[in-house]
Amino acid sequence: MKILIITEDFPPMPGGIASFLSELCNALSKLGHQVRVQVKKMPGFEIFDRGQPYEFIRYDAPKRLRSFVIGWHLIKQCIQQRPDIIFMGHVLGTRGIAVTLIRWFFRIPYVVLIHGGHLPLAHVNKINKMAVFFLLRHADLLIANSTYTRKLLLERGFSKGSIKVLHPGVDIDYFYPSKDKSEIQEIKRSYCSLDTKLIVNVARLVPKKNHIRLIEAMAGIRKKGKPVKCVIAGHGPERERLERLIQSLGASNEITLVGTLDRKQVRDLFRAADVVVLASTLIDGHHESFGIVAMEAASCGKPVIVGSEGGQADSVIHEKTGLVINADSPDEIAQAIVRLIENRGLAKQLGEAGRERAVEEFAWERVAAKAEKMLECCVSNRM
Repeated sequence: MKILIITEDFPPMPGGIASFLSELCNALSKLGHQVRVQVKKMPGFEIFDRGQPYEFIRYDAPKRLRSFVIGWHLIKQCIQQRPDIIFMGHVLGTRGIAVTLIRWFFRIPYVVLIHGGHLPLAHVNKINKMAVFFLLRHADLLIANSTYTRKLLLERGFSKGSIKVLHPGVDIDYFYPSKDKSEIQEIKRSYCSLDTKLIVNVARLVPKKNHIRLIEAMAGIRKKGKPVKCVIAGHGPERERLERLIQSLGASNEITLVGTLDRKQVRDLFRAADVVVLASTLIDGHHESFGIVAMEAASCGKPVIVGSEGGQADSVIHEKTGLVINADSPDEIAQAIVRLIENRGLAKQLGEAGRERAVEEFAWERVAAKAEKMLECCVSNRM
C-alpha cells in the first residue's frame, strides 16, 4: 500500500505521539509498504530524515496559514502520488479538514489515530469542535490508542463498528531483562544499597502523574520500617512542590528526584528496580491515554503498579502482569508496593508474565501487522 501519514507530531520532536508514529512508520516500511510522512519542519529534521526508510514531505508555514498549507500539500500528493490511504496521526481539527474533501473527490479513504488526551483539547473553541466532529464522523475508521479512548469516543456518539483499538508498541529488543547480575547490582548501588528495595517511577512531573500520592505512600512505608528507596525520574513544573513535600515528610533519604534520564539510563533503572509504580490519575480532565512507560518496564521483566483511571490500565492485566489500583489512595499504593516487595515470588511471576505479554502483543511488528489489516480493510471497502 501507499500510505500517506499527516501529523504535526513527529521526530525529532519529542513526545509519545511522535515516537508512536515514527515506530509505526518503520514497522510498516519493513512490511513492504510505501510510507510518506507529511509534517512541518523543525530543528534537526534534516539529520533525522536522512536515516529513515520512508519519505518525507516537510513544509514550513506560519501558524495562521498552516491549515491552507497542509491542505495544499495533501491535494498535491493525491494528484502526483495517488496514495491508497491517508493516515492522520492525531486529531488535527480545522488543519485536517482537507482530508474529507479528498475522500469525496479522489475516493481516497482516511483513518484517524486518536489519543485520549487530545479529545478534550480538540474542543478549545466552537469552530474547532465542529471541525473535529465533522472530521471524525466522515473517517473510514477511528483508531483509538486504548480501550479508554474507545470508551470516550462511544460516549460522544460514535458507533462501535467505526472504532478499532491499536495500542502503541514497545521495542522489545531494547527493553529486555538483563541476565548480568553484576551489572544490575552496579546500577542499583548508584541509587541505594543492595538490601534496599528500589521503587521506580519514570514520568513528567505534572499533576496527572500523581507523584504527590506516591510520595505520601512511600512516607507511610518508611514509617513501618521497610528498607525502601523511591527514585522518580522526570522533569516538569511540579518539581519544587514535590521537593517541598518530600522535605516536610522527612523522607529525603528515601525519595529522590533525579531529573531527566536518557533512554539507556531509563532502561538501566528499570532493570535495577524491584517494583515500578506509575499511578497516574484523572485531574482537571487530564488523564493518561495509554501507559507506554509501563509497557517498557514490563518488557524489562518488572512487576508494574498502575492506576485504574484512563488508558494506563490497558498496559497491565491485574494480578497477571502487575497490579491495577486506586491511585487516589496513598494507602492502596503503599499496600500494593509492600505486597510485591514482601512476596518476591509473586513479583517475579508478574514480571515474567509482563515480559511475555510485551513480546506477544506489543512488539512493533505485531502492532504494525494489526495496523496493516485495519488499513487494508479500509482500502478494499472503498474500491
